[in-house]
Amino acid sequence: MRRSSVVVTVAIGGLLFTGAGFGAAEGGTISVQRAATTAVPGVPGGGAKRAPRAVATTVQQAATKVALRIGVGAPQYDSPGGTVPTIVTVYGVPRSAKVTISATGTGGSTATCAGAVWHNPLRHTASRTCYLRLPNTRGSYRLTGRAVVTMGTVVRKVSGAGKRPVVADGVASPTAMTAADIQRIERCGNPTDNVWLTFDDGGSKAQVTSILATLKRNNVRARFLFRGDWARRNPALFASIRAAGHVIGNHTATHPALSRLGRTKLVEQVGRGTAATGTPKLLRPPFGAGAFTTRLQNVARSQGYELCRWTTDTYDWDGPSSATMVERIRYGDYRSAPISAGGVILMHGHGTNTASGLQKIIDAVRAKKLKLQPLR
Repeated sequence: MRRSSVVVTVAIGGLLFTGAGFGAAEGGTISVQRAATTAVPGVPGGGAKRAPRAVATTVQQAATKVALRIGVGAPQYDSPGGTVPTIVTVYGVPRSAKVTISATGTGGSTATCAGAVWHNPLRHTASRTCYLRLPNTRGSYRLTGRAVVTMGTVVRKVSGAGKRPVVADGVASPTAMTAADIQRIERCGNPTDNVWLTFDDGGSKAQVTSILATLKRNNVRARFLFRGDWARRNPALFASIRAAGHVIGNHTATHPALSRLGRTKLVEQVGRGTAATGTPKLLRPPFGAGAFTTRLQNVARSQGYELCRWTTDTYDWDGPSSATMVERIRYGDYRSAPISAGGVILMHGHGTNTASGLQKIIDAVRAKKLKLQPLR
């Protein structure tokens, strides 16, 4: 069982307690040691007296009830030398707590956390994106998250690692991608403060027709990055997307992990994908694999494309309710950052509740006082 350490300092009514506890999801123990003597308010002379047993018990109970733990969410694989985004989440965080999050990598990998910590008041979590740069050699690497949680006069430190490693198993990309390029790719080159809605893969006629109708009703332009094989099987439906005034992006021909393909097959997949429109012309790597590698960036640019990932993921392919997707967009959670100005929301045309929940998603973006790119 993997354990991580927590240091607790509690000061209540002149009493000082220090203890050790647990932070990892696997569990642990908490012990609280009472200070031997302290000045107790109200005692004549204000001298050092032993703390009342009832007060000490109350403080001990309060300390043991705060059960913090850390989780790390990360992609399963990518190219050696690539960078992968991970999310470090602290669970059990009170709404008023102040949280700082950092991370380290193992085996020669390096971690850099960027951006603000986001709080989900519904789930009592605090999360932050941390980027793991993989070494140029194949292998398995882990990220360990660390957090300092301040709750009034209580300060706790907690750490924990992800349950599974990130496997560097693709084609190596020896040159590291810059932080500026990573940010640009996450935003798909969006130069504005408008939020971009994006739809991947494809969908049924009913789903795509519903999505187009909702976008038209709300005067929202979206980006459709459907598979090349889907477009060839559904030429009329694909043509209706273009005719409605939306932007087309490339999501390859058959949706392979580009981090594992050599140059020849990469070029073939891009060439048989849907020809992109708009500026810049966007290529979204399936699964996001290889999105933060200079190798794939160079191949994409040689074909006239810029790489595109996302900033907010609805995980609609996994069947969440519209309420869960709205919560992710509004607050963020352990799987995704919340949407912000200039951000990009990832959805899929085939998502179980995407078409039916799209109006609520649009409403959630606008409720945050953010603008969507207009269709007209």
